[in-house]
Amino acid sequence: MKKAIIYLCVALLPLVCASCAKKNTFSGRFDDLAGDSLLVEVLNIHNMREPLSSMVIPAPGGKFSFQVTDSVARGILIYLPNDRRGSQYGTTSFIYVPGEHAKITGTLAKPVFDGSEYYKDKKVYDAMCREDLDKIDAIGEEYKAAVAESDQAKADSLTEVFSQVNDHITEVAKEFVRTHPNSQYSASIIGKTVGDDGKDALELLALLPDDVKNGPLKSIVDQTEQRARAAFERSEAAKKVQDNMQAPDFTLKNEKGEDFTLSSLYNQGKYIILDFWGEWCYWCKKGIPDMKQLYKDAKGKIEILSIDCRDTEDVWKKAIKEHELPWLHVYNPGNEKIDVSTAYAIQGYPTKIILNPDGTINKTIVGEDPEFYDYVKSLIKK
Repeated sequence: MKKAIIYLCVALLPLVCASCAKKNTFSGRFDDLAGDSLLVEVLNIHNMREPLSSMVIPAPGGKFSFQVTDSVARGILIYLPNDRRGSQYGTTSFIYVPGEHAKITGTLAKPVFDGSEYYKDKKVYDAMCREDLDKIDAIGEEYKAAVAESDQAKADSLTEVFSQVNDHITEVAKEFVRTHPNSQYSASIIGKTVGDDGKDALELLALLPDDVKNGPLKSIVDQTEQRARAAFERSEAAKKVQDNMQAPDFTLKNEKGEDFTLSSLYNQGKYIILDFWGEWCYWCKKGIPDMKQLYKDAKGKIEILSIDCRDTEDVWKKAIKEHELPWLHVYNPGNEKIDVSTAYAIQGYPTKIILNPDGTINKTIVGEDPEFYDYVKSLIKK
């Protein structure tokens, strides 16, 4: 009996070892590869800009194999060395899930996945999107040609078509999650459905069982839920910050650490400009000279209250001094306790909200737009 057990264990050992070897292994063959090696980058899934690590692997005849040993989910990029992240020959990008394995074929620009459960589901989803993705590639080429020919009308038309195709991809993602709620892959694509109000994403997240929500992609699920809830809060807030409505009051700290309340500016005969900005924002800083000129020309008729968002307090205070900004300033912490940018449904920077002297909303202008300066000048002439 003991001998039988020993023989059985010895017989199963190669199978167990083969299974272990497969885990975390990514192999395959790319067609028409313009080189004999590949660069693989391993990235934080929440910050795909800087690689955590990278490796050059041999790919003779397009064949390759590599392993990732990280214990948490990562982003993976594969492209030819010296090709600037696939700008010429394309890039294969995907999420690495610990314990899973994949076989990758096709081309760098259009890879086909298979393998363990996660990548089998990815293969299904990619097939559902393939027609739309091909359309997007074609639109991209047409758009480049239109821009090269300075055909703005055609470029605008293609942008609209692109938006429609992208909307359809979002619907495909919703369909996949609804029909595959138990799939880890569903957890990785719900973020595509957040949209303007977050409602669809929140409904889809509720379909996921606990083992998926708390599985290897938990950080993606948590981030998606945060984004969806923030979008929902913004959409609800947007209903309360329409023209002619009373602006939501708030109290924030100024650069001296003192409380400053918006309503303290009301009924003083001046228009009030809420300037949502940040030192990190290129267009916010680009508009500073025009803002200074407006403040000088309209002295006594307007008050500007700049609300810094997304900077640290030190960066914000330094920016006020370096740019020599002569108007009022407050700092928005942007945390769970207080986030004025959410209360005002801010979606882009800079955003300037013009209030009437009584604190009602007159007009909202997003972006650094000459229309803002012209409109304020027309107001103070009345």
